[in-house]
Amino acid sequence: MTRDELLADLTYARTLAEEGRHAPLIGGSYLVFFGVLLAMCYTAQWAVLQGLVPIEPSMVGAIWMGFGACAMAGSTLLSKRVRTLPGGAAISNRVDRNVWFGVMLAILAVVAGSILRALRVDDFQGPDVIMAAAFGLYGVALYATATAGAHAWLRNFAFLAWGFSGILWFFLGEPWLYLIAAGASVAVLIAPGLIMMRREPKSAI
Repeated sequence: MTRDELLADLTYARTLAEEGRHAPLIGGSYLVFFGVLLAMCYTAQWAVLQGLVPIEPSMVGAIWMGFGACAMAGSTLLSKRVRTLPGGAAISNRVDRNVWFGVMLAILAVVAGSILRALRVDDFQGPDVIMAAAFGLYGVALYATATAGAHAWLRNFAFLAWGFSGILWFFLGEPWLYLIAAGASVAVLIAPGLIMMRREPKSAI
């Protein structure tokens, strides 16, 4: 953190203390970006599984390789944007940053384990567990952020994420679940992300 960024955060924190407000969350753009990207990939996988596009179902891995490349590039660009926003040192934003990093690592572990198992036992429905587990983890991240920053409205999205996770686990293996997951991405990632972006403070530079 540069000296100018630190001074901006200190000024911002003093303003919040004087006004008695909780620090707005500044990670909304990440939720919107990943929500859109996931919704597109889930819809594309559903279309492939239904034979709506001329691609063999065994090639769906290419969709998720594209997801990985876009995720890395998008995260790099978004990190530059978020660094210009004051409030990064606030407890709610520090918790938000770190808990989502933990969620990312947990999802990567699920991805690695499920794909390796699919290759070992020739069960390519196995990776369906990734989206079911992911939405459960999204709920944990949203709930932790909501609690750390006293953003009660965000807890509703955590419960919604857990509800979708339960549905995805219960109907595991059904091709149409990818459409449910696409809709869930809009509901529990894009929607709260847009709310956060509307409430985020102005750029520090």
